Amino acid sequence: MSKMNNLFATRRQRHFMMLLKYWRLVFNDHFVIALFFLFGALDYVYGQWLPTLGPHLWWSRWLLVIWFVAIAQFGRLATLLKRPDPVFLLPQVTAMEAYLKKAFFYSLLLGELITIAGTFVALPFAMTTEKLSTVDIVFIFLTAMVSKDDWLFTARKSISMRWARFQWRTRAEYWVNPALAALATWLVTPTVGLIVAIVVDLAMRLVYRDLMVDWRAAIKMEEDRMYSVYRFFNLFTDVPSVQGNVKRRKWATGLIKWLTVGKHPWSYIYARGFVRNTEISGIVSRLTVLGMVLTFLIPVHWLNTVMALLFIYLIATQLMPLFDQYDGNVFTHLYPVTKNERVADFQYLLARVTLIESGLIVIASIGLRVDWGQFLTNLVLAGIELAFLTHFYFKLRMKKLSEEY
Repeated sequence: MSKMNNLFATRRQRHFMMLLKYWRLVFNDHFVIALFFLFGALDYVYGQWLPTLGPHLWWSRWLLVIWFVAIAQFGRLATLLKRPDPVFLLPQVTAMEAYLKKAFFYSLLLGELITIAGTFVALPFAMTTEKLSTVDIVFIFLTAMVSKDDWLFTARKSISMRWARFQWRTRAEYWVNPALAALATWLVTPTVGLIVAIVVDLAMRLVYRDLMVDWRAAIKMEEDRMYSVYRFFNLFTDVPSVQGNVKRRKWATGLIKWLTVGKHPWSYIYARGFVRNTEISGIVSRLTVLGMVLTFLIPVHWLNTVMALLFIYLIATQLMPLFDQYDGNVFTHLYPVTKNERVADFQYLLARVTLIESGLIVIASIGLRVDWGQFLTNLVLAGIELAFLTHFYFKLRMKKLSEEY
C-alpha cells in the first residue's frame, strides 16, 4: 500500500511540474494584466447590478439553483493513470484502492476549493434577494461541499468494473444529484437542502459498492480530462499532445491578400505567417474579444477609455515578435530585399491588423446604453495610439533590438 501511495505522490509531483511549465507560458505579464482588469471590471459591474435588485424575485432562486448545479460540475476526478498501467500495475490490482483513495482526496481538495470560490461569488446575490441568517449561510456552504463530494464519488464509481457500463446513469447523476440538493436549498430551506445533500451522498455510497477498477474506463476518463487541460493550454501555446487537423481555409486567402502589399515578398511572408501562426493570431484574437467584452460592459467613461487603449497596446506588442520570426531561417534572406523594406512591409501588416482590432474594440465601447460620446473619445484616442505604435514605438523597438545584436 505504501508503494501505491508513493506512486501517486510521484505522479502528482510530475503533474504539477508539467502544469507549471505551461502556466508560465499562459500566465505571462500581458495575460495577467488582462485578467486583472477583466476580474476588476466584472466585480465592478456585479457590484453595480446588485443594488438594482429587490427581494424575492421570482427568477432569483432558479438562477441560484442553476449556479450551484453548474459549479458542482467543475473539478473532475484526477487519477493520473497512464496507458501502460494495466500491464505493469495488474499484479497490484487489489492495492489500487489505496491509490484511487489518494486520487479521490486530491481531487476533492481541488474541487472543494472551486466550490467554495463559486459559493462566495453567488453569496452577495443570494443575500440581496433572500433573507439568510448566519446558520443558513453555513448550511449553504456545507451543502455545496457535500454535493461536490457526491459528484466525485459518482465519477469514482463510473470507473469500476461493475458500474462502468452504466455511463448513461452516471451522466444523469452528475446533474440530478446536485440539482436535488440545490432545489431543496433554495425552494425550501438551506437546512432541508443540507439534509438532502447528505442523504443523497450516503445513499450513493450504500448503493454503489464493489468498486474494483475498470482499467479501460479509468484510463479513458483520465485521457479525456488531460485532453481538456491540454486544449486550454493550446489556446495560448503549442502543445504536442494536441494534434490539429491540417486543412485549407479558403477564407484566409482573401485575408492574406488584404494584408499583403503587391510584389512585396516579405509582406506576403508576414501576412501568411500571421494567419498560420496560431500562437500569435490566437492571442491577438482572444485579446480582441476580451477587450470588446470589457469595453462593452464598463459604463465608467475614463475606465472604459483606459481599457480600450490598454488592449490596443497589448495587441500591438503581441504582434511585433512576428517580425523576428524568420530571421533564423537563412533562406528567407536570399531575397534581394533590404531591411528597411522589411520594416516597411511589417509596418503595413501591423497597421492593418491593429486597425481591425481597434475598430472592433471601439465599436464595442458604445455599450448597452449606446454612448456616442464614449465612442468618439475612444475613436480619436485609438487613432492617435495607433499612429504612435505603428510609426514611433515600432521603429524605436527595432532600433533597440539592432543595438542589442
